[in-house]
Amino acid sequence: MRDRASRDTAPRDTAPRDTAPRDRASRERALPDGGLALRAGRHLGPTLLAAMLLIGFAFTNPGATDLALGVNIGVAAIAAVGLTLTIGGAGQLALGQAGFMAVGAYGTAYLMRDREMPFLPALVLGVVGALLLGALVGYIALRLRGNYLAMATLAVGTGIHAFLMLPGPLGGANGFAPIPFPEILGHRLLDPRDQYLLVAVALIAVLLGSRWLLSARLGRELAAIRDDEVAARSVGVNITARKVQVFAISAGLGALAGGVNAPLQTAIDPSLFSTAVSLQLFVMVILGGLGNIYGAVLGAALVTWLISEVPGGGSWALTVLGVIVIAFMALLPGGLAGLGAAARALPGRLSRRRPGSAAVITEVPE
Repeated sequence: MRDRASRDTAPRDTAPRDTAPRDRASRERALPDGGLALRAGRHLGPTLLAAMLLIGFAFTNPGATDLALGVNIGVAAIAAVGLTLTIGGAGQLALGQAGFMAVGAYGTAYLMRDREMPFLPALVLGVVGALLLGALVGYIALRLRGNYLAMATLAVGTGIHAFLMLPGPLGGANGFAPIPFPEILGHRLLDPRDQYLLVAVALIAVLLGSRWLLSARLGRELAAIRDDEVAARSVGVNITARKVQVFAISAGLGALAGGVNAPLQTAIDPSLFSTAVSLQLFVMVILGGLGNIYGAVLGAALVTWLISEVPGGGSWALTVLGVIVIAFMALLPGGLAGLGAAARALPGRLSRRRPGSAAVITEVPE
């Protein structure tokens, strides 16, 4: 009894316990919406590094061919980042990105040449048109999932390509030319370095905006839809609004890529926005790593470089791409973005496979 009484009357630790989340992911989820800037600031490092590399390349005295390749990579990267938001961010398999690039390219080119509109307003209107079209496609495709959604979006891209082939003010199969060079603040971008810098700045802005979006509430809700749509709906996520928004944003980024590129090429035709281009963008996202915007940039660089360097034309390049995709699926399923994690895990895998590292069974004496 004395021992029990002493235990009952012993001073108890009434200090408040630290129930704050310990890991970084839990702390980020615990932040209110007012901590959005703090959440996004933690991810600025890769974007700043990409900005330094992209801008710095222009001042390393590259040749005109290298700058032209840089423009092509940047344009493909912008469109691939937009596709990453749909496929990796929300888990919606879309294959019609080239069609939205065509909307931005032809819209910007038509307004600049036939309506004599300056480059930036024409680009904005082209992007707005693609945003509206993307929202419409997203709303119509709400009930579609998986392969059915992929086929529906592919049909949209194919339909846009078929429309551009018709004779009319957009030139049909012969293309649309000539397109005036872009002019910003009275400076006409005739120098290849200036053209590359325009694309580089646009890509950096896209990376910043996409990183901010994925760190915001919209990005977290898209991730919830990607992981489990039923569970996301049960906790109050507006599935309809979020899907329509991500389709519109993805289409807008595709139009931005096409609208920036069209005046730099001075001539465009429907072959630049065919189904093969949509599939190439999809391969860029897969090789880069689903859901990783920086991986999409690396995938765009790899695919664009291969298409330009592989001898024998585009058919051989597509064959090489197919082999690379199979190799990545077998050896690096996380894509280029997962290369660092795979390298860190390699020593552990090798140590487990060393001779003599297997478990040894010994007899237990009776």
